[in-house]
Amino acid sequence: MPAQLNPHVTITGIGSCLPDRIVDNDELATMVSGFDSERGGDFGTWVDQVTHVHERRFSGPAVRTSDLSLVAARRALATAQLEPTDIDLIIYATFTESQDIPGDHCMFAEQLGADRVPVFMLKAACAGSIYGMANAWSHIAAGLYRNVLVIGTETASKALNFHDPITSIIFGDGAGAVILSRVDEPREGVGMYPPFLDFRYSPRNIHLGNSNIPLDVARFPDRQLEPGVQLVEQALVEMESGPNVLRSAVTSMAECLTSCLGYDARAVRRGDEGLVALLEGARIIPHQANGRIIDGLADRLKVPHERVVRTIYRTGNMSAASNLVALDFALREGNMARRLDEDGRVLEIITQPEHRIQAGELILMPSIGGGYLMGCLGFLADPALVARIRSEEAVAVA
Repeated sequence: MPAQLNPHVTITGIGSCLPDRIVDNDELATMVSGFDSERGGDFGTWVDQVTHVHERRFSGPAVRTSDLSLVAARRALATAQLEPTDIDLIIYATFTESQDIPGDHCMFAEQLGADRVPVFMLKAACAGSIYGMANAWSHIAAGLYRNVLVIGTETASKALNFHDPITSIIFGDGAGAVILSRVDEPREGVGMYPPFLDFRYSPRNIHLGNSNIPLDVARFPDRQLEPGVQLVEQALVEMESGPNVLRSAVTSMAECLTSCLGYDARAVRRGDEGLVALLEGARIIPHQANGRIIDGLADRLKVPHERVVRTIYRTGNMSAASNLVALDFALREGNMARRLDEDGRVLEIITQPEHRIQAGELILMPSIGGGYLMGCLGFLADPALVARIRSEEAVAVA
């Protein structure tokens, strides 16, 4: 049975933040070791072919994960026309927190000015923002809270092993923020489907391995050292690759998306009229895991590629931040596309403002992350939100 929109839950604010430093594939080539140029050819061409990442953003050594979150959150609050004290709950999704206890989420809330607002950290890797939004939906639909701020933020560059070309080429840094709010009186073009979340255990697909980098023990004079125990372990990302991983990601996100709409996994193949009608008018904003995965998802769902939002060309995979940064981009800027030469090499990355999200459009946001944790959120683009964003743009131009 098709899922039903909840007219009392909507998105009222959105914002994002990317670090200033742009690292293209040529610069990354000077940082990565272990690449076999005899087999892979030109490094930049290889990276683009296997991931479609042309460039990504890296934060500086003094930048905390929460620093990016603050900028994104303030932009979301401004769009929603809310103050930090109007927020009833903060959900902070990341796997690259700068500090554990008191965690980044606590420092973030304090610096934001969200006094006495409950906040917790959620660790679901690349699916973090979708899990966070699903949690927010539940609190709002139950009537417990009115405004919930969800953060998806990563400084993945600080957790990269640059001796591993497969993993280090894909990730970048960034933060996204979204505010989900309660609507007392239902309005046309407003509503959110019940979120769909899923889990399939796979311990090796992506995890944090430890490189056991020692620090000077003089910094810890009271520490009793035991033989064979490392004082500090630096956590670095390790990730499997290959056709099986790609197919699994495409299949899982497609199944989450159809399940969110109330259809089974075979509905696309059957050509179910109800699902086909929904997908024809939808904008799909998937986790920016890999460009080939995004293309595969469009093909699997049988939707035009231009209706599937991409930011991966310029941002890489930002894990928990990916869906939210892409949503912000789609609302404000549109979509991205590549112009290739006859040999498939990138000539230009272009922005397509004609593909900006319009008021009342159905937005579907599937994601999959380490674990595997996966899910999808679907909602209508609130006309009031779109109008406020357009108003911000008019003021900026003036």
